[in-house]
Amino acid sequence: MEGRLSRRSRNAVRLIVALAAVASVWLLSSEPWGLGGEQLLMFTAPGALLGLGASWAAHGSMQRQWTWRSSRRAALIGAVVLPPVLAFVVAWDGNARPQRLLVGFVYAAWAVLLGGGVVSLARRPTT
Repeated sequence: MEGRLSRRSRNAVRLIVALAAVASVWLLSSEPWGLGGEQLLMFTAPGALLGLGASWAAHGSMQRQWTWRSSRRAALIGAVVLPPVLAFVVAWDGNARPQRLLVGFVYAAWAVLLGGGVVSLARRPTT
């Protein structure tokens, strides 16, 4: 068993790889479109809220399994993932049709919540 990493070391390596991936996605989403990190940072709170809402909707059919710990994880994922996605949406849709950009944000929020509902239906326990 020599040469294997301990569980703590594996978790540390996973964390470093995840942080490097998140940092590179944020950098790659901000540079080509002319957005700065501080401009992306303002979308972390809406991302956390959408992540929390999607988690809550995904646990609609099994409410006892919804915990604050799972919702905290979903909020963190939403806060990290949403800003680069929004940068892409703004660059892609905002340049083509700036007057319709707000409508795209509203549609995206509804899509996230409906996606959570679909996950809830798919995970529904069968009786």
